[in-house]
Amino acid sequence: MTYAEQVYTQIVRKIKDGHLHQGDKLVEDRLAADLGISRTPVREALSRLLSRGLAEVSSGRTLSIRCLARNQVIELYEMRQILEGAAARLAAKHASRAEVVSLGQILEAMNPKGKQGRLTAQNVANLNSEFHHAIIQATHNQYLQDQIAQLSEFLWLLKGTTFSLKGRPEVAYIEHRKIFEAIEQGKESEAESAAREHIEMSLQARLSIGV
Repeated sequence: MTYAEQVYTQIVRKIKDGHLHQGDKLVEDRLAADLGISRTPVREALSRLLSRGLAEVSSGRTLSIRCLARNQVIELYEMRQILEGAAARLAAKHASRAEVVSLGQILEAMNPKGKQGRLTAQNVANLNSEFHHAIIQATHNQYLQDQIAQLSEFLWLLKGTTFSLKGRPEVAYIEHRKIFEAIEQGKESEAESAAREHIEMSLQARLSIGV
């Protein structure tokens, strides 16, 4: 991995972890000093962020983390419906028994009435990511996995978590269980339909808390 790739990965990780937010400035000199490297790989990484659409030119010709408008968030979730719907369908077709068992264990960890006790919104968000990632891995389709990975970078731009909404963890658990049961039973169409419905509900929750 080149220095530029390392810088790009670190910036994207900071977005994912919530250390960089929409509108935050990306100053070349400051980033180079913080990372202890020359400006050249930082410049290359910032150029890649710009070309991937994760950064934009703000006032004063300074780069900043991209700010997504409401219509862009809707478009993002529309693509999520298509890709994750396909992922659920393929998981229902290709998932191994071990993968189904693992998926079920993640689901039970998300159970609001489970033995693990009260979960924070962030706990649920982390388990939610694990659940969706497990489905994507169970597709055994590298091309789909690559497309969803790229889309996920834009999802990380969104602020907060929809699981902070009152009642959302409980409703999401029911939605996830419906997806799981369809995958477990090998019902491809039902798995896709349940996944698409879940993403639509996630979008409505997202729009209600702001983008």
